[in-house]
Amino acid sequence: MQRRTRWFGLILTAVAGVSLGCSQEIQSDPQGGVGEGTRLSLAATTSASDVESGYHTYLYSERDVDVVSRLGSGTYFEQGVVVTEIHAEVGDAVRAGQLLATLDDADVQIQLEAALAAADEANASFARIERMREKQVVPEAEYDQALYAKRYADAELARAKLDFSRTRVKAPFAGVIARRYVREAELIEGSTPLFRITAMAPLRARLLVPETRAWAFRAGAPVRLTDSAGNTATARVLVVSPTVNPGSGTREVIVELSEPNGFRPGAAVFVEPAAEESQEQ
Repeated sequence: MQRRTRWFGLILTAVAGVSLGCSQEIQSDPQGGVGEGTRLSLAATTSASDVESGYHTYLYSERDVDVVSRLGSGTYFEQGVVVTEIHAEVGDAVRAGQLLATLDDADVQIQLEAALAAADEANASFARIERMREKQVVPEAEYDQALYAKRYADAELARAKLDFSRTRVKAPFAGVIARRYVREAELIEGSTPLFRITAMAPLRARLLVPETRAWAFRAGAPVRLTDSAGNTATARVLVVSPTVNPGSGTREVIVELSEPNGFRPGAAVFVEPAAEESQEQ
């Protein structure tokens, strides 16, 4: 009898413990909603959805290049060329064709003058022989020889002019000097970077959009850009890749901002499709 009583007491104690545990679990969410663990899961899902509505990326300029020396293979370039003068500094706005630096041109000037004299002589000789040929007083072989000499002299003059032009480093397009790599009196050889020039407009951004969300972008459609300071601007979709990257399952989307209005190349931005009301405007 005592043994039954003891077992019965143990059973009652176990039932009470289970009831107390259940009571505490229910009381942990007194509002009667979902538990904390469930709420965290929902919050994480919501955040992921928010991120998918836009894309973090960086702005870049399509026209952003190093301006390099283009020294030819002439003997006056074999030992390199000295930078004699710098005409632009970092931060300067430059126009297309503006002179950025001058290289030593003493040897090139001599070569150019010699080529010019040789071309003048060859052209004068050819003109004289051509007049005599019309009178049929010179053999055809002599005429051909004069013609070839003229062509060769003209080619040498063109080469000398090209080499001279390479001692004048000019901006390939309008932009801003982002970097200067050389100093005055520095010896350079071959294709040496001299400056980096960046066009400040238009600016572009590259997005990798999941295939399932690519429908939100179409060529010509507006998108909203937001920088780290909260400034916004409206860009346009320039290209939507017709193919899908099989490795990532994404399509490349390029957007373009024609008027930067404070946005700069290299700036981090958040890109999202524009609202319906913006698309209608």
